[in-house]
Amino acid sequence: MPSPALRPAIPARRASQDPAPVDTLTDQAARWADHVLAVSDASDGPALPPGYVARKALSAVAFSLRHGLRDLAVPTKLVGVKAHQHAVETLTLYDELPVHRRPRLAVTVGPRGALQVSAVRPDGSLQTVGRLQPKHVAWATPLLGDESHGGLAVHLHAVTGLDRRARGLPVTLGVNVRLSGLGGASDPPSRPALRAVAEPAVPYCASGGGQPGPDPQALAVRLWRDAGGVARMTCPHAVRHSPSGPEWGYGGSGPADCARSVLLALAGEAVAEAHYQAFKAEVVARLPEEGAVIARTDVAAWLAGRTGAPVHRPAGRAA
Repeated sequence: MPSPALRPAIPARRASQDPAPVDTLTDQAARWADHVLAVSDASDGPALPPGYVARKALSAVAFSLRHGLRDLAVPTKLVGVKAHQHAVETLTLYDELPVHRRPRLAVTVGPRGALQVSAVRPDGSLQTVGRLQPKHVAWATPLLGDESHGGLAVHLHAVTGLDRRARGLPVTLGVNVRLSGLGGASDPPSRPALRAVAEPAVPYCASGGGQPGPDPQALAVRLWRDAGGVARMTCPHAVRHSPSGPEWGYGGSGPADCARSVLLALAGEAVAEAHYQAFKAEVVARLPEEGAVIARTDVAAWLAGRTGAPVHRPAGRAA
């Protein structure tokens, strides 16, 4: 009999914020469009066509209304994500959070003025996810800085490609973001404030980075297989039984290491050492071959009850 799925660890909150009035959003959109056109005219690069800017402003208003946002948000997609698929994979943990609660990402000025976008680990270090499209760099760069003073903020909107992967098709995951904190668009576009924007941190464990151990901010651990079918985890592999790597879907040394690594990340060393063999037998051995998302709340429920194995969520969708 198949086991039920591990539910995502999503705190109960309202599905939306109190949205901004339409007049507020349209006023912000008009000021943003004026800023973009002014910067575009003054820049040495190709100017953005006024028609494109007007359409983008209207789509930003519609996007903000549709998602119940309090301030104007300009939707866009990142480029250069193919080289950072591991970091992108981790962001799928936030796929089912309400849009206004998805994490803020860090923005830093990279080589030749490119605006790099990164997830922020719990220790404050950055993991690159991709870059803003070049056409947005000229107008976005002057807005970097303190968000309370009109600084640009970049928030995760969605990881794309999960539906295609759920159908077993090859895919490179993409990242859509929303650009907000555009109040500074009414200021002079030359305002220099080039620094990383890095709070709040994105809570996740990065496989292969740091030492195995509990991450008090981690919502879940994702298990999946790369294009070669190799088992991967979004937490470090704590090697004890299987130097070749973790596994799941059966009983053995790879699943034992998987169970111990997951419990180390979500519950701590004492719990992991006491319970990882039982967790392997009751949970990890029953996971589907393609992987799953194991949420912190489900580990807690399993530890509290042990009256039946928790359920699993297929790897095609994230917590």
